[in-house]
This record gives sequence, C-alpha cells and structure tokens, in this order.
Amino acid sequence: MMDRALRTIELLASAMLGVVTLITFVSVVLRYVFNSALMDAFDLTRMAQGLALAWGIAVATHRSEHITIDGIWKMLPPKGRRMMDLVARLITAAFLGLLTWAMAQRAFKNLQSGLSTAELRIPVWGFHAAMTLGIAVACVLVLLGLRQLRRTDQSIPPAAGPV
Repeated sequence: MMDRALRTIELLASAMLGVVTLITFVSVVLRYVFNSALMDAFDLTRMAQGLALAWGIAVATHRSEHITIDGIWKMLPPKGRRMMDLVARLITAAFLGLLTWAMAQRAFKNLQSGLSTAELRIPVWGFHAAMTLGIAVACVLVLLGLRQLRRTDQSIPPAAGPV
C-alpha cells in the first residue's frame, strides 16, 4: 500500500514538472509568435515547481534515493554505521519539522492576507498549504524510517542519511 501511495505521489510530482514545462512552452510561443502573454505564467510555474519539489522530497526521503556521500559510513563498523544513520535521520527530521512549521506559518499568513496571483487572482495559500503538506509527509516518513531503524539491529543502506 505504501509503494502504491508513493508511486501516486511520484506521478503527481512528475505531472507538476510537466505543467511547468507546458506553461513555459505556451508562454514563450504566445510571447514570440503572437505577441501576447499567458496570464500568471510566472506565478503558476513557481507554484507547480514548488509542489513538485516538496512532494519529490517526500518520496526521495522515504526511498533514500537522494544524493549522499558514504565514504566515512563504509569505513565504520556496523554499530558506527547504525549510529551515523540514526544521527543523520534525526538531523533530517529536525530540519524537515522546522521547515514544515515555517511553511505552515507562511501559508496561514497568505490565507489571512488574501494574497493572490497578479492577474487571475488565484489565492496562493492553497499552493503553499499543499507544499507544506508535502514537506510534513517527508518529515513523517523520516520518523517512520527512524522507527524502522530502531526495530532492526542492522544498518540501513548507505544512501539513507543526508550529506
């Protein structure tokens, strides 16, 4: 079930990158071929890219598919590897927790202020709330990884901790 949810998240994050590409393409064609503009193209691409990044971080965090350097990790004995994995995950969880908190405050301020895009007047708080949710999911997945690390006496693969 978790793999299915992660595949869905990956698909949606990929779709957001596709939306960024499509909006950029249409905007360029309109500007240079028809001397016109796509309304809110800049704001919409920023929001779609933010969604793709936030939810992509959640998937990469869970699957440990982010860039790491494991030179020191490989030289450590199993107990040292486990400790390094634990510390790396704790630091990552703390960072993502603080980032979630800061992003939630930003989304709430945008809701209160009624901030919207310049031309179409689309409220931006919903985009920011969805990005916040993506980072919160990443934080929860790191904490689940900590729980899994505690359950097993084995080290997790070298790609599990941040650099």
